[in-house]
Amino acid sequence: MLFVTGTDTGVGKTWITCSLLNLLQSMGTKAGVYKPACSGAEFQPDGTPVWEDVELLRRHCALTPPLSLVCPQLFLAPVAPNVAARLQNQSVDDSLLSNGALAWENLCELLVIEGAGGLYCPLSDQSTVLDLAERLQATMIVVAANRLGVISHTRMTVDILQRQGLKIAGIVLNEIASPTQAASDASIPRNAEQLMRWIPGIPLLHSAWQSRQLTYLQRPHEPGCLSAEQWLQNSL
Repeated sequence: MLFVTGTDTGVGKTWITCSLLNLLQSMGTKAGVYKPACSGAEFQPDGTPVWEDVELLRRHCALTPPLSLVCPQLFLAPVAPNVAARLQNQSVDDSLLSNGALAWENLCELLVIEGAGGLYCPLSDQSTVLDLAERLQATMIVVAANRLGVISHTRMTVDILQRQGLKIAGIVLNEIASPTQAASDASIPRNAEQLMRWIPGIPLLHSAWQSRQLTYLQRPHEPGCLSAEQWLQNSL
């Protein structure tokens, strides 16, 4: 299992998860996709709720799974899933968080899981994203938004994962600002170099603005040159 987590909310986890699904498909890997719980719906003109992140994950999955398999627990309010459930007089089924992932066991070669928010975001009243990752013993991919503050946020996320003994396949530095917006943030051109300096030993990848392509970033004095496909193959 690959588990995509983020340094925070709004860093582009869904975008990067879709990029990984595309990459796996190009490698010939039969990959499934799972989001344990999703909160925050948009409404169609007729009032029908739509969870766009879940639909996006589903569209990028070559297996065309039913919505209930991709995300079995959906809630309306744009807050943490356990809070959103409570607002509907419901509760998140804690056991289903992991059992929903296990339901994919015989349906795919590799399951890609997308978390919610950061590691300590509550999923249920009992479990955070980190708790679920530990139960599943998944290999982690950390998505970090390329903006001021990314060094500290990424280091803290990596430190937590390493303390819990979870394998980290890589960090994806994701461009969430347009080139025009990015021009006002002097940290953006320098953050990749700083992440390499302060977080040695973990592969660093880059996702350009509105691109579905992942690029492996070569560290100074690193022999050879890996493609994203080679990186992912080595991580599995």
